[in-house]
Amino acid sequence: MKAMKLILAGAVVFAMASCTGSQKKTDASQQDSVVVVTDAQTVVKVADIAGTYEGTLPCADCPGIKTTLKINDDTTYDLRSEYLEKKNGVFEESGTFNLLEGNVIELVTPSSGDKTYYKVLENAVALSDKEGTLNDGELAEHYILKKQ
Repeated sequence: MKAMKLILAGAVVFAMASCTGSQKKTDASQQDSVVVVTDAQTVVKVADIAGTYEGTLPCADCPGIKTTLKINDDTTYDLRSEYLEKKNGVFEESGTFNLLEGNVIELVTPSSGDKTYYKVLENAVALSDKEGTLNDGELAEHYILKKQ
């Protein structure tokens, strides 16, 4: 029984040591910009993705949702969604966003706290899940907003 407790205690110490050893120090110049380091060690900065993205997303009961997403370099966003051929089908919201690992933008709706995810692509973003997994069905290309 003592041996089991010693092994467990050793595992806990090892786990804690490995967690604290992975912390990185930043200097004052690095603290001014928001940066994400992906698994492939590609650094994405807010300034790199700032801009306006447009496209028409699929809609279950209309021809599509014309979507305009403006990513601002102050970590805020503006989103306009127009449900085509729907009366009173225009919705606009503004909020903040976070950059997550794997080049994923997390939009946070201020009124509800709801989160929407977009994977950063080259000159585009695609609707995704939190991990950045993209839709791979036959409508996959319709979930992409292109940078203007």
